[in-house]
Amino acid sequence: MFEFTSAPVPVRKDIGDAYRAFWDHLASPGGTLTGEQRLTIAVAARSGRLQEDMVFPELQRFAIKLMRDPASVSGADVRAAADTAGDPQTVETMGVICQLAAVDAFHDGLGLELPPLPTPKPGLPTADVTPDLKRRRTHVPVPPGPIPVTLDLVPAEGRMLELLAGPQYMTYAEMAFPDFARTPGLNRAQMELVSSRLSFHNECFY
Repeated sequence: MFEFTSAPVPVRKDIGDAYRAFWDHLASPGGTLTGEQRLTIAVAARSGRLQEDMVFPELQRFAIKLMRDPASVSGADVRAAADTAGDPQTVETMGVICQLAAVDAFHDGLGLELPPLPTPKPGLPTADVTPDLKRRRTHVPVPPGPIPVTLDLVPAEGRMLELLAGPQYMTYAEMAFPDFARTPGLNRAQMELVSSRLSFHNECFY
């Protein structure tokens, strides 16, 4: 999976490697959800239909909206999910969906079929949640700093986001260089133009 042999253009190996790592992560127990619950959320988001499972329906509704119409997601949607399921499960749901959306959008852009979702792995949630975070003009608790890192309440989601962001965008270290460029590929200014346009189109917010 993720070899992209039928893609109309060459696809770098590091993108396929990152997607395979995410697929394993998606199937595994998370900080607050089992692998089965994470896959239930993913199936609901892809299909647009609530699934029968132990996952809060409010989380599934939030996931569907986030996946299928991100520009319509508001702070009230985030709070409705968090008031029902709690901040950690809401943040983990955001991690699952924003990363799955990136993989699916990449395949759509290349005109490829979406990859089948993985089989969930057994096990209980890890309960790895960062304590003592607060909302800082954000809708979920985040660490202090000039740029809130929204998924860091559930560290595994924050780490996975960083792993995916490197091949698809830039690593955090590469962001320090205004003249960063991929060869072959886009330079920093071109990357920022694409990402800014996408953020504007989706009406992204913290």
